[in-house]
Amino acid sequence: MTISRRLSIAALALVAVAAAMWTPGQLGESAVVPGRGAEISTSGCGDGSLGVTAVTVGESQEALDRQSGDISAIGFSSVRLPIEWPRIELSPGTFDWSQIDAQVDSFLAKGVGVLGVVTWAPTFAVPVENQLVRNPAPADPAAFAQFAAEAAQHFDGRISTWEVWNEPNVGAAFGPIVNVDLYSRMLVQSYQRIKAVDPSLTVLTGGTSPTADNATDLSPASFVRELYRLGAGGSFDGVAMHPYSYIPLSNANNVGESGSDIELVREQMVAAGDENKKIWFTEFGVPTGGPTNLTEIQQAQYLVDGISYLRSLPYCAGLFLFDFRDVATGSASQEYNFGLVRSDYTPKASLAAVESIM
Repeated sequence: MTISRRLSIAALALVAVAAAMWTPGQLGESAVVPGRGAEISTSGCGDGSLGVTAVTVGESQEALDRQSGDISAIGFSSVRLPIEWPRIELSPGTFDWSQIDAQVDSFLAKGVGVLGVVTWAPTFAVPVENQLVRNPAPADPAAFAQFAAEAAQHFDGRISTWEVWNEPNVGAAFGPIVNVDLYSRMLVQSYQRIKAVDPSLTVLTGGTSPTADNATDLSPASFVRELYRLGAGGSFDGVAMHPYSYIPLSNANNVGESGSDIELVREQMVAAGDENKKIWFTEFGVPTGGPTNLTEIQQAQYLVDGISYLRSLPYCAGLFLFDFRDVATGSASQEYNFGLVRSDYTPKASLAAVESIM
């Protein structure tokens, strides 16, 4: 029996057991877990730690309080939060950290560590011709690195792990088209500026989106290969990836699938002499709505399979599920249906399944 087949059988069994054990109403008790620190584990995925994203915490204070409490009570060790330049530097030199301060402090107060993703660019820092582009890349790597330094300094003692941009290998997130030369300069300068704040801080590449090489995007392996070719290999402590898969990840080994992407990225790291660095899987999830048309039971099965598979990799450094809560359950947009709980906070089968292997 293959490893992937054993993982699939184990996933089915865990989902069944977890569903039987789950009792509605377990969420909503905002309990601080004593003794849990704010540091993110760097010992690898095998220690059982598991992180999560929480994209809807900015909706309201109630949403933040509810989700930070639930995420802590469930046992997630860390949360991945975007530190968005346009939301903080409202005009050149004018900063408002209040909203993100509230989010970071809410999680830290409950013993949940924070991975910060310094990302996006305000209109004043974008080339004029790209100001109407979705998620445009900044014009000046130095300006972005300056903001990264401001963020690292502001959160010194609160955030110890930083990811530089979100999905910079695709034009949809680094518009208008992937530009590895620009990103590599951003990464090198951001690494230098963040380390100047505290050399012990961990700096990761921006998590790659699963895609193939095309006119606007680069596959994860091609993107990482280019970072090394451009001399950025000494400017990150780990590589970040987003290995989304709408089939069990342990079986996603064909060219263009996320299992294959992981292997190819690892090959690039080893070829560059970076075998001692690890891969952080800073987003991994399965939607229950949209064109994929997967059921909640399938979501639970695929998540258990994927978590088990990623934890089995000796070079896995960190793992974050996307996402804790649906943005809009039942929406035609699959991006709004990745939650472990629905938008009304009722749990999907995946929540109990994930809890059973934490």
